[in-house]
Amino acid sequence: MQPRTRDGLVLLLVGVLLGGGVAWLLGRGRESPPAAAPRALDAVPAGAMLVATLDLPALRASPAFASFLREEREIPGLGKVRDVCGFDPVAALTEVAIAIPAAGEGGDFGLVAAGAVQDEALLACASKVIEARGGRPVVSGIGSFRAVRDSSAEGHGEIAVRPGGPILLGGGAYLRAMIDTAEGRAGNVGASAAHDDIARAVGEGAARVTVVLTPEQRAEIGRELALSGSGRSPAASLLSGGASVALGPEIAVHAAVLCDAEAPCAALGAELRAARDTRAADFATRLIGFGAVLERIAIAAEGKALHARVKLSAEEAGVLVDRLASLRGLRQPALPPRRPPAQADSDAPPHAGASAPPARGDAAAPPRGDAAPPPRGDAGVPPRGAAAPPPTDEVVTPPQRAKPDGGAP
Repeated sequence: MQPRTRDGLVLLLVGVLLGGGVAWLLGRGRESPPAAAPRALDAVPAGAMLVATLDLPALRASPAFASFLREEREIPGLGKVRDVCGFDPVAALTEVAIAIPAAGEGGDFGLVAAGAVQDEALLACASKVIEARGGRPVVSGIGSFRAVRDSSAEGHGEIAVRPGGPILLGGGAYLRAMIDTAEGRAGNVGASAAHDDIARAVGEGAARVTVVLTPEQRAEIGRELALSGSGRSPAASLLSGGASVALGPEIAVHAAVLCDAEAPCAALGAELRAARDTRAADFATRLIGFGAVLERIAIAAEGKALHARVKLSAEEAGVLVDRLASLRGLRQPALPPRRPPAQADSDAPPHAGASAPPARGDAAAPPRGDAAPPPRGDAGVPPRGAAAPPPTDEVVTPPQRAKPDGGAP
């Protein structure tokens, strides 16, 4: 039950983020946002190993990504977000940042969302999801934020939010580190010269990711390469890497890595060009349409940096994104009605008149990789989590909590 509750929280927020968004502000280049508006990166603690940012309105406005980031997203087992909560609690979010700490253990990560935030609505919706999955929601104050967690699954994810944002999703100590960062008691990742260097190398984009290796991680990579007999590999010189996707009439993808010297970057470039040519000639790669794209990737070393660049038309990018989504089982097409399974969730007795979820590995679900990749838009690919049951008719309303000032919740 604990992993299911944690996954429910993650899918609630990520699903709404991917499905939400508003039209991009006209004249954004001339009009700066209000000084008090928080940015997602303002809550990412310094020392993060990986930082990814998404400009949701820009991605949704792009023909290449519009079909993938569609509005109607679902929480597996509960239904569409609007049906579960009665409304879309974070429909006006505009920016998302995902961070993984360098010293994180046990899958630590943080997600920050900025934009127009309905804090009370989001807490109520998260509480409803926890209760619907058999958990016990607890709302508590942490600084200027209010957080909701499942008290029956201590140590797992929490959602924290304050009026005006941002929204934070994380677990335990890292969530509190994000709160300290958002409130100015700790430095944010913007002070990292290493992340700034690789971000400048790949440039601005609607989506961007940067990864910075710590000295300890680089030393570990060196030891592993030495043990494998590849101690002279240019990979031992890597400091950081990243990629960005810029949207426009063409989709421009720019990836880069930074090395500690020029010679290793040049050697790494030669290895990557050879790997590109081999992969582009592979029959399976060409069959799904990626061969021609790989052939167009320009890989060149520039001093201590190695760059890889490619441009695609919006239509070409849309086809590739759609095919990749289908191959990965990420699409969620409507499924035909199925006979109710015999047994409900093992954590609770079945609700009267409600369908029960099938066990994992249900023979009725076609196995992944069972057939050749379907064409674009094929509804035959089973989505991830397709075996989850539809929502029941019973709606669980979380208890109302009075505000500290004694006002209405």
